Amino acid sequence: MSMKTLFPIALAAALAAGYAGAESPAPATPTATTPVQAPVPPELPAPAAAPAAPAKPGPVISINGGASMSLGYIEATHGPETFHYHHNRMQSVGGQLLLKARMDEHFLVETGLGILERHYLAGRISDNSGRTPFLWSPYVVNADFNYAWSFTETIKLGITGGYFPYSYNPDVKNLGLYLIRGPVYPGILISGFENKYARPVANTLGLRIQNVFGNFEENLILNSETETYPLFDGSLAYIAGYKFGQALRIGGGVNFTHLIPVEGKLTHPDTLAYDNSDAPSSFNGDPNTRTWTYVDTVAHDTTFLSFAGTKVMANACFDPKAFFDSDIMGAEDLRLYGEVAVIGLDMSAAYKAVYGGYKRRMPVMVGFNLPVFKFLDHLSMEVEWYGARFKDDLARYQSTTANYMSPLPVVNANGENLGRDDWKWSLHAQKTWNQFRFSGQVANDHSRPGGTITAPGSEWRAYSSRPTDFYWVLKTGFFF
Repeated sequence: MSMKTLFPIALAAALAAGYAGAESPAPATPTATTPVQAPVPPELPAPAAAPAAPAKPGPVISINGGASMSLGYIEATHGPETFHYHHNRMQSVGGQLLLKARMDEHFLVETGLGILERHYLAGRISDNSGRTPFLWSPYVVNADFNYAWSFTETIKLGITGGYFPYSYNPDVKNLGLYLIRGPVYPGILISGFENKYARPVANTLGLRIQNVFGNFEENLILNSETETYPLFDGSLAYIAGYKFGQALRIGGGVNFTHLIPVEGKLTHPDTLAYDNSDAPSSFNGDPNTRTWTYVDTVAHDTTFLSFAGTKVMANACFDPKAFFDSDIMGAEDLRLYGEVAVIGLDMSAAYKAVYGGYKRRMPVMVGFNLPVFKFLDHLSMEVEWYGARFKDDLARYQSTTANYMSPLPVVNANGENLGRDDWKWSLHAQKTWNQFRFSGQVANDHSRPGGTITAPGSEWRAYSSRPTDFYWVLKTGFFF
């Protein structure tokens, strides 16, 4: 039996069984988002401890939920795109419910649903009179099971299955998480205000095996791709971390994306594109006008490019409060954290010509929690550098009647300076008060409009493409 046959069978068996995996601390405030651009979903509290194991047969059930409303504004954006988002408003409102059923001391099942009312960006006033109607976006909060064994206080093993949230870096508020967000070729980065990778909302479909041994934790994750083409391919990731007391945490990992293809010819194209874009007669001098091939015009050598590839990542967090009396400071104050990754390890001539060397494939993020002395939960500043020399645009990963999905970057038809968007930044604040949570963000990041009312799905380029571009969002929510 082939690997591509075994993977769907194994995944189906896991989903039929429920959710497994050791319960691990999750960031507060679950939210949800579309695959690319993060709409601003409702708030929930940090997942409460699961109900105690029942004293007699039958599950113990707990329910919590919440709702939120957000308002934002794009202060500045540039670019010769069809639609311009300078001074566009952003608004959303929604709610969600989460149910937990504790079957026994080992077995926990979770499921939750939410719905978000949001809108496409309007573009210029001349495009849509500056107005767009709201639309409803339902989403899954959780649909998973968790089976955990605790051998001692410090030795634990768990299996997680279904559609569940996962984040290897709990300090990230916006930028980073490169190992599990975005495609590998081209290495387009994903970020935005409180999207589902920075919040405990389902983002992984498959299996997770977690092992905790003292201060060491390791995770093996088999994920069915639900966001990056080719869909449903199996990606295998290994992520580990170690804590040195309360002062230092280090971690690293590798993700073999699209390792197990559902249909090999989609993941690894081996024929010329059917629209003749790979034909020599269609070449206009820009290699990115092709679809699945790179042609060395000197050596007359053709290479078929794959959607599969490997990412590697390292991250760390340092908390100096471990070395002095910090009673007046908040739990997150003064934390310094960061992450670096290499997106795509293939350094053959064709891949190097299209995506650049390692320096061009290596995003670096550094974050710092400013001291707020418990007045806020946190005030986090994050800065990122990424020197890729292609447009920050996911359009070639979208299915349209005009083009096939392609691992090649979007053509730089207007000859833009693609070094202008190397630097990104984000300032995120949060305050919890009783059953209310208030948050906000000012950022120049990788947020994308994800379409317009007249052409849904047509605009996948980040709307911050220059150092002076930025937006802000404010959100208030309550939970029970």
